[in-house]
Amino acid sequence: MKFLVFQHVPHEHVGFIADFAQTHKIRLDIIELWKQYQIPSIIDYDALIIMGGPMGVYNGSTEYPSKNDEINTILEGLGKVPMFGFCLGHQLLANVLGANVHPNIISNKKVKEIGYYTIELTAEGKKSPFFKGFSSQMEVFLWHGDVCELPENAKLLATSPLCHNQAFSYNNIFGLQFHFEITTKMVKKLCEVDKKWLHEDIDIDEINLLKQAKEKEMLMKKQSDKLLENFVEFIMTNK
Repeated sequence: MKFLVFQHVPHEHVGFIADFAQTHKIRLDIIELWKQYQIPSIIDYDALIIMGGPMGVYNGSTEYPSKNDEINTILEGLGKVPMFGFCLGHQLLANVLGANVHPNIISNKKVKEIGYYTIELTAEGKKSPFFKGFSSQMEVFLWHGDVCELPENAKLLATSPLCHNQAFSYNNIFGLQFHFEITTKMVKKLCEVDKKWLHEDIDIDEINLLKQAKEKEMLMKKQSDKLLENFVEFIMTNK
């Protein structure tokens, strides 16, 4: 199998996905979108994975040069190639499907989710092949200040008190606002690169966050492997 991967910034790379791909002999063609790039036809791939990034999808946010090329690729593969996205990838997929993306504002205050949180599967999430073998509540890593609405005719798979749409599916598309692929080293790098953003509108204890990252790394890897195993099974079943 071979997957096309959109990577937006150097420090938000495939993480645990690389280990899974190597073990299962899946080729990852990673497009590093901050460099000069050429995107091959998505039709030649078994799946598309869209990674996270600090950019915003909505008008007025930080624009990024590859956005339209990514949208065109998603549209090319719509209904033909399975896709899933983490964080920014989740928001981009939702946006292509017609959903609104915007800053997360609750009671007139900007709200971020940074660190490890518990999310809950919905009734649809419990039935979804994407989350087969997962408990109804799971611990995830979150790093976002933007959220997206649920696309029309999509299924809400997971939710949390601070973010209604934590995961959705639409036919063969899956979007995750959260991360499983993030390693401890990646959390450390995120803290370094996004330090200013990390302390705007929220008070984060970086030392405790890194301690949690070390403690929960094996759980994240286990969940990442299971999610990817489910995704591969979904691809094979629906070929």
